[in-house]
This record gives sequence, structure tokens and C-alpha cells, in this order.
Amino acid sequence: MMTKFKVQSSKFKVSRGFTLIELMVVLSIIAVLGTLGIAGFTAYNKVQILQTSANDLAATLNLARSRALSQVKIGTNCSNQNNSLDSYEVQTTSVTNSYSLVIHCSNGLSSFFDVIYSKSLPANISFDVSTSPISYLFPVLKGGVTASGQIVIKDNNNNHKNIIVNSLGGVSIQ
Repeated sequence: MMTKFKVQSSKFKVSRGFTLIELMVVLSIIAVLGTLGIAGFTAYNKVQILQTSANDLAATLNLARSRALSQVKIGTNCSNQNNSLDSYEVQTTSVTNSYSLVIHCSNGLSSFFDVIYSKSLPANISFDVSTSPISYLFPVLKGGVTASGQIVIKDNNNNHKNIIVNSLGGVSIQ
């Protein structure tokens, strides 16, 4: 007795590549993911520019405070032995979106100052003009700051950072 084996032919063809539809689907997915990635990176970049600007301004305020506390004299007018150091000041200017570190000295007869450095905020970052003091004075012998308050910087998307200066001269960012 002989059994007959029936051999069935395969109806499936061997695939040798991708179809046009498969390639279009993959490219579409890549395009969507790339667009989302670029948009997310752009938003992240703007937030980081604002944060860096706030950090730089806070560092300048802390520098003014520490130099006033340590009574370090820097600047051409103040380096003379006969001149006494009175204070350091950070001045903000909303018109030019810049700030300056200034040293104040006197020689008993007159008072004078030197601008140690000025720095501008990046493009699309500005000071909120409705905030309190435009300058923060750190006196040498008294410690702290003459007027506490906050500086608000913002970008074009209404994101903002508050730099708060307390009465003791402490600086924090919120």
C-alpha cells in the first residue's frame, strides 16, 4: 500500500524589497517625529535663554554684594589709596535692556563712580518696566542693600523670571 502525498504549491511569493506604500508610511512617521522634535527643541532653547539671562543678572547682583562686603576696590578712579570705597551698585536700564555693575568711591571732597562692566540682555528678552527699583545699591559698611525688590525679565512668549533681592542683599530666582 502506497500513500500518496499531496504537495501543495505555496501561494506566497518571496518578497524582495519594500513596497512604495511601506516606504511612504515610514517617511511620513519620520517627518512627523522630526517636526515635533524641532518644535520641542526650539521651545526648550527659548526657556534656557531666559534662565541663563536670569542667572547672569543674579550673578552680577551677588558679585556686587560680595565685593561690597569684602571691600574690594576695582576701577581706575577707586584704586587710588586716598579714595575710599562707598558702595557697589547694579543699574538696570529697560530702554536698552542692559545692566551695569558700578563702583562708587569718594575722597572726602567729592564722590565719583566707575562702570566696571555693562551687559545687554539677549534679543527677545527684556525687563518688565512695571517692577520696582531700577538700581540696587550695596553699601560697604552697612551690609545688605538700600532698597529690596524684584527684577522681572520676560521673553516674547510672556515667560518670565523673577530675581528677588531681599533687604540683606540675598538674591534668589523664581
